[in-house]
Amino acid sequence: MKIKFLLTAIGAVLGAGTARAQTALPSDTLEYARAKAYGKDFGEADRVLTLYNARASHLDGLRLQAQVLYWAQDFKRAAAVHEQALAAFPSVPALRLDYARLLVEQNQLDRAKDQLAVYETQDSARAESGLLLALISYKQLRLAAARKSLAEVLRRYPGNAAATALLQDIAGTARPYFRVGSRYLRDDQPLRALTYEAEATWFRSWLVAPTVQLQANSFSLPDDRCASYWLQVGNKFTFLPLGLTVSTTGGLFQYSQNSGGVLATGNLLLTKTLGSTLALDVQAARQPYQAVLASARQPVMERLQALAVRYGKGDKWLGKAGVEQRSYGDGNPAYSTYAWLLAPVLTRPAVVLKAGYAFSYASAERSTYTSTRSLSDVVLNGGPVPGAYVPYFTPRHQLVNAVLLSLKLWPQKQVSVAARGSYGVQGRADAPYLYLDKALNNELYLATGFARQDYHPVEVQGEVALKASPSLTVAATYGYSSLIFYNRHAFNLQFRYHLNREKNR
Repeated sequence: MKIKFLLTAIGAVLGAGTARAQTALPSDTLEYARAKAYGKDFGEADRVLTLYNARASHLDGLRLQAQVLYWAQDFKRAAAVHEQALAAFPSVPALRLDYARLLVEQNQLDRAKDQLAVYETQDSARAESGLLLALISYKQLRLAAARKSLAEVLRRYPGNAAATALLQDIAGTARPYFRVGSRYLRDDQPLRALTYEAEATWFRSWLVAPTVQLQANSFSLPDDRCASYWLQVGNKFTFLPLGLTVSTTGGLFQYSQNSGGVLATGNLLLTKTLGSTLALDVQAARQPYQAVLASARQPVMERLQALAVRYGKGDKWLGKAGVEQRSYGDGNPAYSTYAWLLAPVLTRPAVVLKAGYAFSYASAERSTYTSTRSLSDVVLNGGPVPGAYVPYFTPRHQLVNAVLLSLKLWPQKQVSVAARGSYGVQGRADAPYLYLDKALNNELYLATGFARQDYHPVEVQGEVALKASPSLTVAATYGYSSLIFYNRHAFNLQFRYHLNREKNR
């Protein structure tokens, strides 16, 4: 949902109805502060208005200072100035609308509803209030209540753009969603894989939001072909009063060559909001691992435990930091930690460019790098000892510092182009190598050594999406990865379809 667009549209409505100053202000003070604010010198504007409002409570001075603090993203002080203004001018409805809009944007929904409840007793024109109440209901996943508020807005103001946009988002949320796609990848291990995927999601309420996923993989190996199948069924529970979302998934996984039968998979993800910009993710999963040649020949199950903090300021600043542990049932866990941040560089109606930085570190207790030649062959014929990771990849003191870029374009209304990339300006790891060695008893064996390797990992992905109809979107994606143990190309084609629209009740 385009929450920022809707809040901006609502703000325009509010501003149109409340622009009249109720008390004249000294033009020099106001105009100076306003000029500084428009010039983005928020500190100076705040300083002047703080001195001015300390001498006497003045409606327009307080409203301007609250707006300046909002622009400066000092939301806590902006709320305090709103409270000060309401204490001095409790009978001015416009103040409550301004404050309610700030509270909605900061996800303080119950406090916003309290302000709107008082506003409705002061002003019989409820269009602006109805928009905010509908937005609150939508964010609380009470779709019927949101529709009811919007129906009242449209009755008073037919064709209202903000109300119409929110109704469209509600209809999209309530409609069942279906996705099918195929992905082809090839790398220099060499591994070839063709994957077919299907997913269906249906939101009914905070308690019922099921998802069904089916994946079929066909692997082409240097000396073999094999396949795997994975069925998952899950549900999402949203406990808004607690700021908590629980996503659960259970599944069945099988290799075509696996005589041991079907393997159980599962995933549990808890997400807790921490204020308006932070969220905490806690995850535990049991899932198939299929990244190296050996894992395509035999079932390898991965146990994942992860903890992460996500940061998001609107749709502009984005970031994440976390730690993970992955284990495979052999007492050899791999640990990793990472952090990344994207910041806006250019924001235009048809172009959004972001840039950032990423850090990651990963290591396992022991290496799974194994010779692809037998000991006897190496002893008899000599030569280098090539190897491969069996049955899963193990990093060793792998450290990467990377620059990030993200670009999204809308060359036409129905077409979007997205690209993102990561370039490791510094990458290093202890790379394994194998050699023939002799024990104290003169017995020959293949030993593993490590050498520091500097490299520059690269990951690039681009997507072109076409909105073929209000219900159907077609997206084609290409990705390239150059990592420490393979170079990979991946091609993906997806069809995303929303089933028939629900009637606006």
